Amino acid sequence: MAQIETPEQQIERLSAQVAQLQARLETAPPSTPGVSEPTKASLRLRAFFAALLIAVGVILAPVAVVAAWTKTEVTDTGRFVATLSPLVDDPAFQAFLVDQITTVIDDQVDFEAIATDLFDGIAQLNLPPRAQTALGLLKQPAIEGARSLVRTATQRLIASDAFANIWEQSLRVSHSQVIAALQGDTGGPLTIGAQGEVGIQLAPLIAAVKSALVAQGFALADRIPEINRTIQVAQSAALVQARVAYQLLDVLGFVLPWVSLVLLAAGVVVARRKARALIWAGLLLALSMAVLATGISVGRILFAGSVSPQYLPRDAALATYDAIVPFISATALAVGTAGVTVAVVAYLAGPFRGAIVVRRLTVDSARSIRSSAERRGGTTGAFGVWLYSVRRYARVVVALVAGAVVLFVRPLSPGVIIGTAVTALVAILLIELLQRPPADGVAASL
Repeated sequence: MAQIETPEQQIERLSAQVAQLQARLETAPPSTPGVSEPTKASLRLRAFFAALLIAVGVILAPVAVVAAWTKTEVTDTGRFVATLSPLVDDPAFQAFLVDQITTVIDDQVDFEAIATDLFDGIAQLNLPPRAQTALGLLKQPAIEGARSLVRTATQRLIASDAFANIWEQSLRVSHSQVIAALQGDTGGPLTIGAQGEVGIQLAPLIAAVKSALVAQGFALADRIPEINRTIQVAQSAALVQARVAYQLLDVLGFVLPWVSLVLLAAGVVVARRKARALIWAGLLLALSMAVLATGISVGRILFAGSVSPQYLPRDAALATYDAIVPFISATALAVGTAGVTVAVVAYLAGPFRGAIVVRRLTVDSARSIRSSAERRGGTTGAFGVWLYSVRRYARVVVALVAGAVVLFVRPLSPGVIIGTAVTALVAILLIELLQRPPADGVAASL
């Protein structure tokens, strides 16, 4: 008995025939001399515009990713705090904070003058000569001991679990003040200096150290005044124009990603061979994200060299950079993965010989497994019939869920990407296996 072709097999056979006819038409000479040249010219123009749109979209993609990331970091205080909060656990940055806080306290509290007054008062008590000599020897150790006590208390506070909340408060205050400065508020405690200085507000940190010292019975801590000091962590002349750039960035960070996406889509729509155009768009998008990731790695070296040690030691600068870039790196990885996925799907769905073989093999294998199961009494029944009727929507849902995982799950790791791809592939294969085309039911009943 002749084997009945399923609708999927008929579609695959017709797709192969269409691909062969297209190849013959492309290589065949023109039949009408008067029409051939304009047709070729229009095809070249169409291919040119398609390539131009895709190229511009790909070039804009890394810029769009950076602009969107910068917009979020600059305008969203919550994101800024979440990005820099892990810095408090870095030993190099902890040491930097200890140095800055103890230096500011030492500038505000004259330990040497206090010790001098204390020892001069004791010296007036008519002590014996040997006691006077011993008293003079104790003066400098007492000064250093007071300073050491402040440093030790600061180190313990910064290393404690409770300091995380204090650090987040400091970041929140600093970022809010920077936003106010960028928006033109000159009445706040922080403004962008003439040379483009940027810093972190120390007031909450110093207040916490003062409280810790008072709790330990260190009476001199009461002399620490309320200090509104900002430690400078960066300086760039470009920040002088930051107020103008702030408004522009707020717009570009939202618009550029959509512009890039629309240009890529337009390039594919304009192209005559849409499957090939989609493959090139996906691969070039992935390549641009690889270039962006390389730039981030190179930028780490340049950043460490550009930041003056006067503001931030090298180890602390590297820790700051490493805390900032994970979000943009994960975004680049997600977009690059999406580009490769689009290219693979476009190839498998296109009129290519290898893709046709893969599709036919998948369809035939699934049909063979279903037929074997039904001969043994195993069938998906009404569910399989329903699944076949909504198979296209089911595939779209799988693709959307996989895309959402890659785009929104953070941190994004190679394991998450591979796991998502494998899960999506298994889901597609299960849809193919569990669906029950009408022809299967007819074949099973024969």
